[in-house]
Amino acid sequence: MRTRPVRTLWSSTRDWPSSRGRGTHRRPSGRRSSTASSSTSSAADPPPPKQYTGPEYRALVAAPLDPLVHPDPLHPPRLYKLIRRIVRWLVLHLFRISVSGLENIPSPPYIIAANHQAWFDPAFIIPFFPEAPMVYTMAKRETVFNRAWKRRLLPLVGVFPISPHRGELDEAGLRTVYQILERGGVVLIFPEGRYSRGRALRPLKVGIGHFALQAGVSISPVAVRGTHMLRPFSRIDVTIEPPIRPDPPAWWTVGQRVAQVVDRVQRAITAGLQRRRERRAKP
Repeated sequence: MRTRPVRTLWSSTRDWPSSRGRGTHRRPSGRRSSTASSSTSSAADPPPPKQYTGPEYRALVAAPLDPLVHPDPLHPPRLYKLIRRIVRWLVLHLFRISVSGLENIPSPPYIIAANHQAWFDPAFIIPFFPEAPMVYTMAKRETVFNRAWKRRLLPLVGVFPISPHRGELDEAGLRTVYQILERGGVVLIFPEGRYSRGRALRPLKVGIGHFALQAGVSISPVAVRGTHMLRPFSRIDVTIEPPIRPDPPAWWTVGQRVAQVVDRVQRAITAGLQRRRERRAKP
């Protein structure tokens, strides 16, 4: 039986289940960091309160977890830790990699939103985030989880299955993302939806905005340069921008709230890419 795709995530902002009823949004209190702004804020600030967790959301996170998902992000398996350390060592010794903005990593749970230049981008991102909680990534159920050994191995390294349909995330994948965040984990998402291969950042899918608002979590924007032309000892730049904590006005529509979050993420990643370009241009 084919799982029904969820149109409200990727293609439409009209219908957001928890935007009605209990989706009350209070004005922010006066306890705000002096360094905070309307677009970014200090990593030391507290995460946003969960103000959009309506009954539909609670039903999602209370549902049984997919057996192909590691259930405890706060306690990663030994294999995850080992592979993460090996990949980090290889990346540091085989490439001229520069990582900046580690101080901007927010408190979990949160979403990592990065530009997507090549399939191996996660290898240049995940090893530089904390070992715990786990950083989870998505992979197609039909093509990646198609062997028994893969179904045993991949959950231990933070990979979980999805069945996208025409750019839309399926209901099971949607539920898994929220369940991981509810358990205190981190989810790596490439909101462009496809490779940019060194070109300008593509328009982002609206799903990143829905995820952050619905789960009440921060977004850690990451800009990666150089992986589209990867070769030994080539230069790779990874920039972690200040976290984005969604806090739209209460009177905005769901579409406006989502659009604001997506725009802020797009601007943050673009700024990170531009910053690296300017640094390279300096003599």
